[in-house]
This record gives sequence, structure tokens and C-alpha cells, in this order.
Amino acid sequence: MKVDTIFAFVKFTVDEHATAFEAIEDMDWTALYDFALKHAIVGVLFNAIMRLPKEQLPEKKLKLKWHMQAERIKKRNEELNEGVIWVTRKFTEDGFPNCVLKGQGNALMYPDPTLRTPGDIDLWPLAERDRIYQYVRKDFPNTEMLYHHLEYPILKGIVTEVHFFPMFLNNPLYNRRFQKWIRKVGKEQCQNWVKLGYSQFARPTAEFNVIYQLVHIRHHFFDEGIGLRQLMDYYYLLKDDQLAGKKEELQRLLKHFGLLDFAGALMYVMTVVFGLDQRYWLATPDETIGKMVMDEILMTGNFGHQDSRFGDLKKSSRTKRMSSLLQKNLRFTWYFPGEVCFAFLFRLCQPVWRWYAQMKYSH
Repeated sequence: MKVDTIFAFVKFTVDEHATAFEAIEDMDWTALYDFALKHAIVGVLFNAIMRLPKEQLPEKKLKLKWHMQAERIKKRNEELNEGVIWVTRKFTEDGFPNCVLKGQGNALMYPDPTLRTPGDIDLWPLAERDRIYQYVRKDFPNTEMLYHHLEYPILKGIVTEVHFFPMFLNNPLYNRRFQKWIRKVGKEQCQNWVKLGYSQFARPTAEFNVIYQLVHIRHHFFDEGIGLRQLMDYYYLLKDDQLAGKKEELQRLLKHFGLLDFAGALMYVMTVVFGLDQRYWLATPDETIGKMVMDEILMTGNFGHQDSRFGDLKKSSRTKRMSSLLQKNLRFTWYFPGEVCFAFLFRLCQPVWRWYAQMKYSH
């Protein structure tokens, strides 16, 4: 099936007013289902399928299979929603104002939040690294500290990551600016309450998210890979009414953090894949870099899980992973020379930092 047909159905999916799919004669439903699995968008595409007239629906067996997947996603979202409410309340009661990054906060932007494929719980408590680390170690003394988060396996079957700060940039200058901004606006993020059923939790504001989640997408693009689930999150985020009239300030921040080039590439992808209207652009679309980014996204799938070019990196040695990531990133040197250089230096310094952190915070 042509990728243009897939993109046409993705556009149909995000257009809630569309009731029929014009390119139905070119549709290979099995290929679309496989694509949806690869990019973790099975549920939201099924929601679009249910809007189709009977004569356009996929054959019964595939429709049933798709329906079963959608029901599993709904059940998983119920579990994550309960987990989010419980863990945010626990941290708040223990003296840690906090907000939930991405995840169930992003789901609330969707027409049907229960059909977004959920992932982990990413919690950002507003406290110093040492205090967060000691709090987690009370229950899980063997938890491993990474640069910007550590795992908190308190919920059975749900991966929970507690962040010292939401994300980072590899370039030291831009990262210093980015972290300063995060500290400046952090309190506001932990007071931005949203309802979830009969409860509530805090998630970042749209203004914060549009910068932070761009950094997150950029980070995973270079590190593992990124799929359409994350881009669909970003599409709905860009259309948030809270961003109206704030484009100049957002563009200033993007430039301040060295993100304008990647933002331009992403706006191209958003326009081609989702049909994003010009009034929601954060930057002028960059077709040259955008095509490269889009090809990489289509190849790697959700968080790079479908990328077979370098083998299973999770089962590889640290040296092998470093070598493979360097090979991968070298292909981006023409487009992002600074990022490739700083990403390599960052990974090279990580073993030393972890040794230092272990000595400093483990006592």
C-alpha cells in the first residue's frame, strides 16, 4: 500500500467531521493494521474506522481483531489512569508537588482518550535530585539513577519513572538555558490541574508542553527512534487553544534553545502526515530536513522498536550500543552536525557521571 494512502487515512482519523474515506479503493486494511501496530496508533485508527459507512468497513475477521486490540488498549488505559491518580496523590501527600509528563495527560487531548495507546507513567516532582533519590530509595534501595530520572517500581505491571527534570539537551549551552527555563516555570506546571474521572492530577501547560515535548521527540529521534503515536500527541498539542497568540514567544524560546531547525522539520512532517493547518505552525516547514526525518520515523516505528538495522541493542553490550548509535547518528551529520557531536560526547561522559552520582548520592 502506498504511504500516501496511509497518510490520507491518518488525516481522516484526526478530522472528526469526516464521515467517509475518499481513497477507499486503494486501501489495504491488513497493511494499515500492521502499520498501526508498528506506530502504536491501533486504537485511534479503529475509532476512525467506526465512523465509516458499512460499505467501506474492512472485512469482518480483521475488524474483530482490530476491535479486540482496541478493547485491550481501553483496559490498559483504565489501569494507567488509576495508577496516575494513586502515585500523584502519594507524592503530593508526602510533600512533593508534581505533574505527569506526556502519557495520560496527552491522552486527554484526544477525541476518545481511552483509545490512545498508553505507555509508562512519567512523574516530575518539584524537588532537588537528592531528596527525590532518597525518597525512592526508602522503598527501592537498588534502583538505578540515570541522568534525568530513576525507576520507581511501586505499581505492579506499570513502569513508573520519577524525573529530576523533564528532559535535557546534549548541547551544554542550550541545556543550561533550557534547565533555567524549566526551573523558572516549574511551579506553574504542578498547579495546572485537569480532571480524570472523579479525581484530578496536574499536567504541564500547553506552552510548556509544546517546547518540552519537541525536545523529547528530538531526543528520541537521535537516541532510539520515534513513531506516529508521539507525533499524533504533538499534533493535538499544537491545536490547543491555549497557544493562540503565543507564537512569537514560543519561536523565541525555540531559537533560544537551538530547536528551530528540528521544529521546521517537524512542521513539514505534521503538514504531510496530519494535514496541520498553517496557522498552527511553530516554524516554517523545512522540506529538506523534514523528508529525512519522516523517512526515519516511518522506518523505525514506535521508539525505534521496528528498527532492525543494528540488531537488538537492548541485548547488546554498552560498547556495541555506543557504536551502533554513533553509526546511526553519523547519517544525520549533514543536517544536525552540532547535535551529532554533542550527543556522542554526552554518551561518552555518562559512565563517569554515573560513577560520580553513585558515590555522591548513595550515602
